[in-house]
Amino acid sequence: MKKHFLIFILLALIFVGFLPVNAKASFTVATFADPSGNSNNPLFTADFTALTLDGGWADSKTGLTLQIPYNGHTFANAWFDVNGVVTLSSVIPNAFYNTGPGKINFYADNNTNPLIVIDFNSGFVSPYGFGANEVLFTAANVRITGSEITGTLSQEQFSFSCFANTAPLPGCHNGFTATAAFTSSAVPEPATIALLTLGGLVLFKRKST
Repeated sequence: MKKHFLIFILLALIFVGFLPVNAKASFTVATFADPSGNSNNPLFTADFTALTLDGGWADSKTGLTLQIPYNGHTFANAWFDVNGVVTLSSVIPNAFYNTGPGKINFYADNNTNPLIVIDFNSGFVSPYGFGANEVLFTAANVRITGSEITGTLSQEQFSFSCFANTAPLPGCHNGFTATAAFTSSAVPEPATIALLTLGGLVLFKRKST
């Protein structure tokens, strides 16, 4: 029995020791493809004159399919909003801007209980991304919560990107409107699994004595 207990301890220590390394591989939390594809129906407005970023996809609109690989759920005709206007500060005028803090809420169709809530402390907005005409809106210090998030996440990230459908703002304001696709990722926290493993060691020891 003692031999079996020692083997169990060894395997458990290996599991606890290596799990955090393996668990650091990020996974997709939530994502959606561009629901618009039309510059006349944008998701975001970046105003470089007023130094503001606003956006969303109204509940009255259709076409946004929110996929949540995190738990395997999919929501047709979902919608989202940017909770308040996000402020911008210029890095390179008319090209690269930092954002202030903000919050983005995602909802199921005809529902106002957030499925996903993204809080961020700062971000980055530019009409020039990694590809031709790609709009890029991404952020740092991100926290993802909501009714669809049941575990503990770390290293959360998100980005809105689009490869077309940008349009300049009308009138005397510099900036652009754009449609966008969305993706978010995170790393699961291994602490809970490690505690369960150590708890199993204690129970096994009690049964073996």
